[in-house]
Amino acid sequence: MKNKFNFIVRATKVLLCLAIIGISFNSCQDAFDFELPEANSLDDTNLPVANFSFASTLDDFRTIKFTNLSTESTTYEWDFGGETSTDRDPEFTFSGEGTFPVTLTSSDGRGESNTITLDVEVVEGPFQPIIVEPGFEDNTLPDGSGDGRDSWRNNDLGGVIQITGSPVTFGDQGAKMPDDQTRIGYQEIAVEANTTYDLRFWYTMLDNASDPWITVSVLGVTQFGGTFSATQDALDNTLGAVTVNDISNPDEYLEQKLTFNSGDNDVVAIYFFNGPVEGRLDNFSIEVGDAGSVPPSAGFDIAQSASDFLEYAFTNTSIDGETYAWDFGDGNTSTDESPTHIYATPDTYTVTLEVTSASGLSAILSKDVDIQAPVTADFSVVVDADDYQTIHLMDESIGAVELLWEFGDGFQFTGMNPSHTYAADGVYTVTLNAYSLTGLMSEATAQVVIAQGFIVQVLNGTFDEFTNNTGDNADGWDMTPNSTVVDNNGNTIPSPYAGLWDNDDLNAYIDATYCTNEQPGSTSSGNNGTRGAKFSNSCRRLYQVVAVEQGAEYTFSIDTRSEAMGVNTEVFLLNTEISDELGIDANPSGDAAVDAYLNITNDFNTDSEVFATNSFMFTPTTSQIVIYVRSLNAVDGSNEVFLDNVTIE
Repeated sequence: MKNKFNFIVRATKVLLCLAIIGISFNSCQDAFDFELPEANSLDDTNLPVANFSFASTLDDFRTIKFTNLSTESTTYEWDFGGETSTDRDPEFTFSGEGTFPVTLTSSDGRGESNTITLDVEVVEGPFQPIIVEPGFEDNTLPDGSGDGRDSWRNNDLGGVIQITGSPVTFGDQGAKMPDDQTRIGYQEIAVEANTTYDLRFWYTMLDNASDPWITVSVLGVTQFGGTFSATQDALDNTLGAVTVNDISNPDEYLEQKLTFNSGDNDVVAIYFFNGPVEGRLDNFSIEVGDAGSVPPSAGFDIAQSASDFLEYAFTNTSIDGETYAWDFGDGNTSTDESPTHIYATPDTYTVTLEVTSASGLSAILSKDVDIQAPVTADFSVVVDADDYQTIHLMDESIGAVELLWEFGDGFQFTGMNPSHTYAADGVYTVTLNAYSLTGLMSEATAQVVIAQGFIVQVLNGTFDEFTNNTGDNADGWDMTPNSTVVDNNGNTIPSPYAGLWDNDDLNAYIDATYCTNEQPGSTSSGNNGTRGAKFSNSCRRLYQVVAVEQGAEYTFSIDTRSEAMGVNTEVFLLNTEISDELGIDANPSGDAAVDAYLNITNDFNTDSEVFATNSFMFTPTTSQIVIYVRSLNAVDGSNEVFLDNVTIE
């Protein structure tokens, strides 16, 4: 007989740490290491919180492995019903089947303590894996806590999934992955070695992407030697996977099954990720499958040739396949493992791969190929030597057969290398739309300053730049900008913000005081239907260093919307880059680093279309200022603050 007990949880020791204090995996692990405080350090006001998870061992159903999830604690006292332990992560063998209350008291160095008691039900029988938070619902961890996604984190492989309330197929919540492909789901579960399992889940995705897909896979954790920390290692140690791409009805969830054999693993990981499409998952379940052969997993990647846009390379990523049958959708086929194919004409073709294993079982995957001649827009700007209000534009696009120019003042031009004269001074965005022979469009933009005197430039104040990767959209407001961004053509380019400022000291202070991601979020819920910035927790900030004329009078303006009453937004115009917030906390408007301060309290509105515009006059005391905006009461997704259209004139 094998073993089973309710609430079998293979959780890492930091799982509940994330749910309680909202920091990264590495930071959670560091929370268990203590050093003596330095001089002038703040008092430790965080009380210990006791918590633990537990899982049976496969050798003996009565022996339970306990994993300590306590925070702010240094010592531990376990009570197993009379017998005790002071180990951090003990194992204990119970007398037999039954329900056993287990108590953990965790204490810190000051003598403060906290106690929790959980019932452990031990039952002899066939081993049944348990998926924690399978439907992404709140408060479904064994102790009644959790936000629906705490069990699905692995920061080494990607950001934590988002939660959606609509559409869902079971309960009130589901998992959501945005189309920027930055979020993943990962959970380790205990299984029996050399056993076949059926993993089931429900999925849906939007229908606005050219290459929509979601992959759900199972990884061999025991064979690999522990939790996966590199994406390629996860891909290389996949036991089975299924890729889904049905976009026929984005409001309806479809069920999918993945059958796999655990092999030599007694721990596996469920790992899911998405392509360039917004996808949703719900209601995972696992059960012992029928003994016998396991079907192969079909998968392939598509790459267009750089020299011939009609030529495509198909890279086979299938698992446990022996033979392969390709149908390229134009009447041509191949049995190569990873073929190359040249199409005769541009069109949209459905490519199908059927993979057959040595046992004769097969799996099929189809993907659409939309053949477009590639094009890359690019141009340079030269100001006329005799008239500063006139610019000359030189096209530097690749593969373009048609060009449309927009000068940012309402005028347009179609054709090559235009010149344009502006009627008034200002900062204008010039846009070039370049079209290939199949109609594919590429966009390039550049800001031009038309002025004889000094004009203040706020970078990406509309939050509408670099929208291909929404994380890069907010990079102009990050206090530690990345070295590269992805442009709107999907190309990785040097960030225009890197090197302009980099405040590591302030970033470290916010990490230690609040949470670990100070960059504002990017949102489609900006003002006037465009993108904007979002504060969804207390550590988010707007940060940008801006050159100004010392002593000149300016008007600062910002559009904001709070979705909960009492959630205020603070705007600081600083005359220096600060290393902490102690000064502005003590005296927001009177600190020596503050040239101007505004506390916005008039922007509460649940209507996403309604923003409040707040403007005020200020006079800088230095030649550069720091725009610094925070909202300390925006602590989660129910009381977010949205921001847009930051200007200085």
